[in-house]
Amino acid sequence: MSIAASAHEPNVWRVVPREAVAQEFSQDVTYRRVLLWVIALAVLGFGSLMTLVTAALPSIASDMNTTTATAGWVLTGLMLAMAVGTPAGGKLGDIYGHRNTFLIGLVGMTATMFANYWVWNIGAFIAVRVLFGMSGALLMPSSMALLMDAFGVEERAKAVGWFQFAMTGAPTLGVVVGGPLLELFGWRSIFVGFGLIGALATVLAFVVVKPIPKGPKVSIDWQGALLLASATLLVLLAITRVPKVARSGASFVTDIPTLGMVATSLFLYFSFIAWEKHVPSPLLDVRLFKKPTFALPLGAAACSQFAYMGAFVVIPSVLQGPFGYSVGAAALLMVPRPGVFALVSPLGGSLVTKVGMRGPMIAGSTAMIGSMLAFAYGSAPVKFGLTFIVIGLVLSGVSAGLGSPAYQTMVANSVEDTNLGIANGMNQTVMWMGMILGIQSMLAFAGTELTPTRLRVTFIFAASVAALGYLAPIFATRPNKKN
Repeated sequence: MSIAASAHEPNVWRVVPREAVAQEFSQDVTYRRVLLWVIALAVLGFGSLMTLVTAALPSIASDMNTTTATAGWVLTGLMLAMAVGTPAGGKLGDIYGHRNTFLIGLVGMTATMFANYWVWNIGAFIAVRVLFGMSGALLMPSSMALLMDAFGVEERAKAVGWFQFAMTGAPTLGVVVGGPLLELFGWRSIFVGFGLIGALATVLAFVVVKPIPKGPKVSIDWQGALLLASATLLVLLAITRVPKVARSGASFVTDIPTLGMVATSLFLYFSFIAWEKHVPSPLLDVRLFKKPTFALPLGAAACSQFAYMGAFVVIPSVLQGPFGYSVGAAALLMVPRPGVFALVSPLGGSLVTKVGMRGPMIAGSTAMIGSMLAFAYGSAPVKFGLTFIVIGLVLSGVSAGLGSPAYQTMVANSVEDTNLGIANGMNQTVMWMGMILGIQSMLAFAGTELTPTRLRVTFIFAASVAALGYLAPIFATRPNKKN
């Protein structure tokens, strides 16, 4: 005979046959595997299109008669939607069920992938991508919550690692297949292909995914979301304006529109914080930021993503500009980053369980700094230049794979299990904010001419931001402890 806890009555112990325990365990393991594959298929289009659209930005800009910086809003608009919408998506999952929220998000992502085929100008393209990001904001936190529930508290770090694998491993295959399609049929074709995959994932998800317990019903803080979105949008517009002001010969320090946008954004950010402190059900529980074990890993992850995604947007232009590669070849050359990320993520989750969070965090920050320095050296088409770019892409994947499970596990362990949806949503928001600022800042630093000097300054700047990630390991603890 064996002792087992009831899943529905955690404080009551009952005696069940050993054979029943073994059967239940086997069913749990099987469900984990099936759930993981369904989620991998669901996020295939999201991760693959992020890489393929990034590689195709110069072509998109040319087809839409706009600049690469303006076309960059195809990525930035999506990420802004993710940053603002993810906390609300996490809460909606807690209130109405993560299975329901996951399915709605998946349907929305699939529909908008098909819609991108018919966009007629850059404004329409950006708008549809924003809707795609809003759908992703529903899907991503619920995906994580479903996996964490399936794996349980003891193996939460492994769940994070496997989720990262699903986010990057499946898209690696998608990029390998999508790269030639991008070359042969153009960038519009890839949206149709991944839309069909999204439709298949939707059918499977309706059949496979099981519901998990809901949280308390609370109101959604839409005013907070509006304040955060408005403040962030003004910052991005200010960053985008800086290169234009510099090219005119003026100084952005004395540029009235730039100063006005910065000042207004600061006012809105302070208003957002004040509002969040008093609203009954805040978009972000800003009180959690008083806990070093919550705030520092969030900040470290944002700094890592600043360099990670910012460099990833700049590198395709380098490959297609100074190095002279085609868009399809550039897409395939980007494969080492998501590929290594996918391979290392499960290792990162296992390391957190075995050795704690400090080591993976330090290794992740070190690898990201090394990645930026490799890009800085290899950004000119000289001897071994391409080799150093590939090394930089590999190190970026190593950094994200090792560091992300540690950061996310520390954040999750800092809150009660009933607030996992909110914590995951806040984690995703800060991560997307780091990506957004990284993309716009590094595009502004790199400029349009992509000279070796400007590129080196850009990547060294990114390395200095990534170095701030060393602050988080100071407060790292052993796994499975509440901080």
